[in-house]
Amino acid sequence: MTQPALFISHGSPMMAVQQSATSDFLASLGQTLSKPRAIVVFSAHFDEAHDIVITSGDAPHTIHDFYNFPKPLYEIQYPAPGDPKLANTISEYFYKAGIKTVKSADQGWDHGVWIPLRLMYPTANIPIVQVSINTRLGAQATYKYGQLLAPLRSDNVLIIGSGGISHNLREIFKSPATPNRVQMVNEFTHWVEQKLIAQNTQALLNYLNEAPHALFNHPTQDHFLPLFAALGSSDGKVEKIHEDIEMDILALDAYKFY
Repeated sequence: MTQPALFISHGSPMMAVQQSATSDFLASLGQTLSKPRAIVVFSAHFDEAHDIVITSGDAPHTIHDFYNFPKPLYEIQYPAPGDPKLANTISEYFYKAGIKTVKSADQGWDHGVWIPLRLMYPTANIPIVQVSINTRLGAQATYKYGQLLAPLRSDNVLIIGSGGISHNLREIFKSPATPNRVQMVNEFTHWVEQKLIAQNTQALLNYLNEAPHALFNHPTQDHFLPLFAALGSSDGKVEKIHEDIEMDILALDAYKFY
């Protein structure tokens, strides 16, 4: 069975305890997909400066990597198993491409993994492997990572990029707000959608120079880069499967790649 690849905007950690349009979407998404034998996740919150790190533990722990949120959030566990064999396979794909990796048996699931997957697959019985991103290398490198792992999709492995289609947290809490901020988010997300549908990969890879208001929507690149892992693992065909906005400018679009 061949799985699609997904890009998911995982939003605020509060999505783990508050119902929303996006939490409802993620819960329904898990029910509409064929069950994968394993899931590979590129998360915005696993950004490594040097080597590519691949989780290789049998039972990684749940990381509560956020601050000043309600206590119930810190009590949530997502005990999905790891998949050391799949981690070895992923490492071999990178090795054959001349790329060094490090396998970590201690790395756990950050909230870019467990918050959406807990909604999609609440029974936590599908093995997961995380692969780090590197914001210092940028879109082209992340796209290549997706290309290297593309064969896994035909082996019933679901590849997910977990980030945010826009992610300017400072602006959310800024007072006074930037006057045209809603327009800037809309123009950026519309540009992304247009380029994805047109399969204009080169424009997307050059988004920092070509996309309108790229740095406003992504002052740091960590939440956008996972999109390129999903895109790279596909042949470019894409379907927009969700659209939502929270707090005026936190865009939560999701895409399915084939």
